[in-house]
Amino acid sequence: MATQKKTAGKAASPNQDSDAFMDKLKQFVRTRGADYLRDDNISSVGIGYKQTDGKTTGELSIQFTVGEKVVPERLEDIGTEAIPPSFVIGGVEVPTDVIEREFKVEFRVVSEAVTPARKNRIDPVVPGVSVANRNVSAGTVGCVVFDRVDGTPYILSNWHVLHGPQGRIGDEVVQPGPHDDNRVHLNHFGKLVRSHLGLAGDCAIASIEGRGFKPEILELDVKVEELGEAELGDKVIKSGRTTAVTHGIVTRVDVIAKINYGGSTGERSIGGFEIGPDPAHPATNG
Repeated sequence: MATQKKTAGKAASPNQDSDAFMDKLKQFVRTRGADYLRDDNISSVGIGYKQTDGKTTGELSIQFTVGEKVVPERLEDIGTEAIPPSFVIGGVEVPTDVIEREFKVEFRVVSEAVTPARKNRIDPVVPGVSVANRNVSAGTVGCVVFDRVDGTPYILSNWHVLHGPQGRIGDEVVQPGPHDDNRVHLNHFGKLVRSHLGLAGDCAIASIEGRGFKPEILELDVKVEELGEAELGDKVIKSGRTTAVTHGIVTRVDVIAKINYGGSTGERSIGGFEIGPDPAHPATNG
C-alpha cells in the first residue's frame, strides 16, 4: 500500500459537512478505498467522525479499521504500511482515523427467551421473522419489496441468508430457516430470485409462494415505502429474528469492508454503512 504525500489544504471542520463536500468524500472512498484494502491489516475504510481518546468528535475523517493497531516502528513486523495522517480532498485537508476492528459474518444462537413467534412457521409472513436458503442456517426477513415494473412482491434479506457460498439462483427458500426448524420439507416459502455480494452490499430477494404476507415489520408496525441514504448520526431500528427490536446510530457511511464468507466465496469487499449502539436505547443483551 503506497502512502500519500501530505500537501497543503484547508483543515476539515464541522461546517464542511455539506452535501457537496460529502459527495467528494464518498467519491474518494469509492475510487481509492479498494487500493487500501489490498493491505491485509486494513479491514475497512469509510467516512466517520474522528475519535479522540475513545470519544467521537464533530470532525469528519476518512476512517480506517485495522486488524492490529501498532506503533510506527512495528508496522513492518506485521507486514503493513502507514496510513497517511490526512488526505487533501476537494481542496480540504481531511484527517484520517484508525480504529482496531475486524468484520465477519455471524449467525448468533441465543436462548429461547427470544420471542418464539420469530422462529416459527407463520402465515402470513411478516418482516422480522426467521428465513433462509434451505442449505443455510437462519436469518431475518428484512422487508417486503415490490418489482418496479409489474408489482410482484418479494422478501428482501441478505446474500448470506438467502444465497450463501454454495447457493445458486432458483434455490428453495424456507421459513423459518433450517436452524429454527429442520423440517424443511414442510416450510417451503419461495425461491431465490436475485442476489448481490459486493460494493452495492450483501443482499438478495426471494419469491413468495403459497403463503400470504404483510409488509408491516414485526413489533414496529411500519412498512418500507421508499429508499433512503444513511447519514452520519441517523437513528435506526431493526426488527430481527435473533435480537428482536434493537436501536442504533449510524457511525460511518460509504464503508467498504473486507468480510470472509468462507467456502468458495472467500473474502469479499462489501459496501455499506456502520451502526453503533444508541445510548438512549441500550440493547437488553448487551
